[in-house]
Amino acid sequence: MIINVSGQNMDTGAAFQEHSRELIEHIVEKYFTPAVSANITLEKTDGGFHVRIRMNLTRRIELEASGFARDAHAALEDAGQHAEKRLRRHKRRLKNHRQQAETTDEIIAAPMSVYATIAHQDNMRSDEELDTQDNDASDEGTEESLPIIAELSYEVESLSVEQAVMRLELSGDSCLLFRNSGHMGLNMVHLRKDGTIGWVDPRGTRELQEAASA
Repeated sequence: MIINVSGQNMDTGAAFQEHSRELIEHIVEKYFTPAVSANITLEKTDGGFHVRIRMNLTRRIELEASGFARDAHAALEDAGQHAEKRLRRHKRRLKNHRQQAETTDEIIAAPMSVYATIAHQDNMRSDEELDTQDNDASDEGTEESLPIIAELSYEVESLSVEQAVMRLELSGDSCLLFRNSGHMGLNMVHLRKDGTIGWVDPRGTRELQEAASA
């Protein structure tokens, strides 16, 4: 397993690097052997230290966890505890769903465009440039379109809803688009503001299943 330890504008030190490798190896050996790689980033802030752990459990499954404390090693332990909690939940759910029919391994590559928001554009420009832009827009009477800053490819996998929820929890992302293995239609799971996970199914599969079982 490849483990990279780095500091953001700072030196991590040999002791922290050794502690990081031991912690990751312990977590992987306990919950998910073998993993592919892990990256640990240490950042010093005004209030203490922030540690971010990103682990590639497989080619398609990532785990992200972070921790904060006044001491760098304590922040690392905090991040490790969050990672262990997510992996423990993931392992338990995998065990509970082993009797389910396996889904196909088909992946569809969908084009994805990344747009720069107005706030992002404003942060990248000086006050003088913003004033000039506002004057030009007033003279022309047209609105500025949001520029595309990247053209990427988004892998849409075939998953059960339970698998999609586990994948979202591990990744730390806000949403996940997938093909529902039950009917192969596009679905989405997303993190709600209250901390729960929402499931969007345009085909209304849940209502159909309830009607069929009634």
